Amino acid sequence: MVSQHSTYLGKLQQKAEENPKDTLRQIDTLVEQFPYFQALHHLRWNIARVHKLERHTTLLKACALHTKNRLHLIPNPDEGQQIKATKRTYSNSGEVKSFADWLFQLEPKQSSSATEERLIDKFIAEAPKMSLEKTEEKQQDLTKKQSFDSHTLMTETLASVYLKQGKLKKAKKAYEILALKYPEKSSFFANQIKEIKNALKES
Repeated sequence: MVSQHSTYLGKLQQKAEENPKDTLRQIDTLVEQFPYFQALHHLRWNIARVHKLERHTTLLKACALHTKNRLHLIPNPDEGQQIKATKRTYSNSGEVKSFADWLFQLEPKQSSSATEERLIDKFIAEAPKMSLEKTEEKQQDLTKKQSFDSHTLMTETLASVYLKQGKLKKAKKAYEILALKYPEKSSFFANQIKEIKNALKES
């Protein structure tokens, strides 16, 4: 295991005991070279906090942005009672809060889904039931009222299907309808009808 005192960061921490401001300047240059080195950000903030330097708050914000686990930013995380004692309430005065202050302010709230479920259950219990009245009137079959005209539904595809299936009479009727429906193609339909008539004579 590497001793903390033998590492470069350990030496910087020892140096900060004698001259914290110079050490912070040195760490600032290191942070510029290695901006995503979490330990540097934490060491810089810790030095400012321990020695009560003015930059403490801004360095805490930078440290919070560059760290994976923010729990070590809360002072004395092992002493839960001490943390609870320092809990403060804030008014809407626009006061700037640290990350730790926001953590203290959070309180578990009832989930909106539980409230919605309660409202739905209440509505089901209290809502009036719809009753179906039976009448002696004879029900009508509405499908019989709908009439389909074979002339409007006829297509070339349907006529060719009839022809391929060997339903020659239906195919002949289909091409006759199509000849009336599309006069510009009447010569094509007339040839088809003629071929169908010849096939009917042979069969």
